Amino acid sequence: MEQTDTRTEEAHLRSAYIWNTAGSMLNAFQSVLMLMIITRACDLTTAGVFTLAYANANLFLTMGSYGMRNFEASDVRPRFGFRAYGRSRVLTGLAMVACSWLWLAWSATANAYPLDKTLAVALMTLMKGTDTFEDVFDGNFQQSGRLDVAGKQMTLRVASTIVVFCAIIAITHNLVLATGVGFAWTLGFLLVSLAVIRRRHSLPQIHPEAPEQSALRLLRECLPLFLSAFLLFYVGNAPKYAIDGALSDADQAIYGFIAMPVFVVGLLAQFVYMPMVQPVSAMWDQGNRKGFTGAFMRQVGVILAITTACVIGAAVAGPPVLGMLYHTNLDGWRLELCILVLGGGFLALAQLFTMGITIMRRQHLLTPGYIIVAIAAWAASVPLVGAFGIRGASVCYIACMVVLALWFALLFAWCLRSNASE
Repeated sequence: MEQTDTRTEEAHLRSAYIWNTAGSMLNAFQSVLMLMIITRACDLTTAGVFTLAYANANLFLTMGSYGMRNFEASDVRPRFGFRAYGRSRVLTGLAMVACSWLWLAWSATANAYPLDKTLAVALMTLMKGTDTFEDVFDGNFQQSGRLDVAGKQMTLRVASTIVVFCAIIAITHNLVLATGVGFAWTLGFLLVSLAVIRRRHSLPQIHPEAPEQSALRLLRECLPLFLSAFLLFYVGNAPKYAIDGALSDADQAIYGFIAMPVFVVGLLAQFVYMPMVQPVSAMWDQGNRKGFTGAFMRQVGVILAITTACVIGAAVAGPPVLGMLYHTNLDGWRLELCILVLGGGFLALAQLFTMGITIMRRQHLLTPGYIIVAIAAWAASVPLVGAFGIRGASVCYIACMVVLALWFALLFAWCLRSNASE
């Protein structure tokens, strides 16, 4: 019986790697595939609007997700039940939509957005908002050892949404309509798939809860994770906001095109370390510090190797490949492309160390570093973009990512040492 259970767990783990890889790849390349169709069906201005809308939606998606996924997946005892996670996600999801639309109202007024641009940004927030509700279920599936189920759901939902969005934009050439239909489709698919998973797999697992396991207490405990995730995404997108104020929508599109490979680095890194959250959390919980540290150091080596390969690939073939994808001449942007890809490697390292610090439950130490770098990005991005254009945006991005990676590497090492001395 034990041998059968072991084989079943191994099968689930293999399936989890496959489906998590497929889903993560589609999720990371969602904007790439959509932009490929937009640049052929519409123009660079529309592509720039989409780039800004997608960045804005993902920024506030961090508010909806609240940085809670790794915390939930690594809650191996568990300390909080699914109802607390679910109630907290309703609150953060509503806050996401409200705050994003307030931000949009301010940006539209300050930068004189036309109506179609305003509507596209607002609808994109709703379309990406479904991700935050799926995420709380996926965290429970992963916590229960069924990341494969989460991966299948994400893969099918994102793939079908891409097809629907691209079909509408190709037929109508209307970004607002395509985004609205895409939102309706992805929400409907999510609700139906969750009902099917509940019937077939009895997931999510709903554990008995103590009175103190309230959603508000969970939100307080995860507040540093939310602030860290939100500020990190703001830092990564500060150049785009500076471009929105200082340059044109066409320039925004160009920056979006050459920034795309940044997600490739992060995506490849996630393939390696996302499935390890639950088993490495178990190592930490069981006191296996040597195994825990060794696992993280191996991931650092993998990320460095991935980053090196991606920078070489960007330098050799980046502009022609991206130019073919986006139907745009990008030959003059090779240096900026390499700078951004290298910055993506440092971003992946920062995220890896953030995950480790979260597993050690020292997440309250994350926020100060993010606040300092976010303030620096806010102060530096506008003058750099104003003076040097897209190159200035690229330099701002990599400088912020280098500082974050170094800071959290030192913080990770300090947390390990302080725990060993306790």
